[in-house]
Amino acid sequence: MVELLLDRGADLEAKDSSGTTALVEAAFRGHRDTVELLLDRGADLEAKNRSGTTALVEAAFRGHRDTVELLLDRGADLEAKDRYGATALVWAASGGYKDTVELLLDRGADLEAKNSDGATALVEAVSRGYKEMMELLLDRAADLEAKDRDGATALVWAASGGYKDTVELLLDRGADLEAKNRYDATALVRAASGGYKDTVELLLDRGADLEAKDSVMPSGSSDGIAADT
Repeated sequence: MVELLLDRGADLEAKDSSGTTALVEAAFRGHRDTVELLLDRGADLEAKNRSGTTALVEAAFRGHRDTVELLLDRGADLEAKDRYGATALVWAASGGYKDTVELLLDRGADLEAKNSDGATALVEAVSRGYKEMMELLLDRAADLEAKDRDGATALVWAASGGYKDTVELLLDRGADLEAKNRYDATALVRAASGGYKDTVELLLDRGADLEAKDSVMPSGSSDGIAADT
């Protein structure tokens, strides 16, 4: 049907109300063959919708590995960012799409790229409790101590969500036990705030400072902590 419409003169770059072209929509849906057809007909590989999202970012956002691979083979910008400052890698990691992340890394994606919240792929994976994703990123030398805009490291994020196994793995990999966010809260303080007893016990067993204190956080502040939302 798409081919017929194109043969009849359909505008390849026509956009819907969200500014989305046929290529971006097909990539979002994971319709690889349609993406290939549109590219063969000359579709703009870097066209963006109103969210600033390219076909590559849309495909990675949904974990459509084969579509991502095709777009990369055709020269898609690996580091293109949407309105949230997120690259294909950051979105794929946040969705837990390990195969897609591996592909993007193999193609040279910036492991330390950050979104507008200052979160790297590692921080996104950790904040969602994706242990296997985290292991992959760490094996690829992701920065353990990278901080988001609120100063939270992967360890602080993991403790904030009560992800005990993730906290343990991060500590085994050498994460700074006393790293603090912008409000001076350590992993222990955040785990205690969320009531995550097992995580608190683990952190104490590893030598966390029992008397560490945070500063007073503004009511309703966004400190990058899932437990408070």
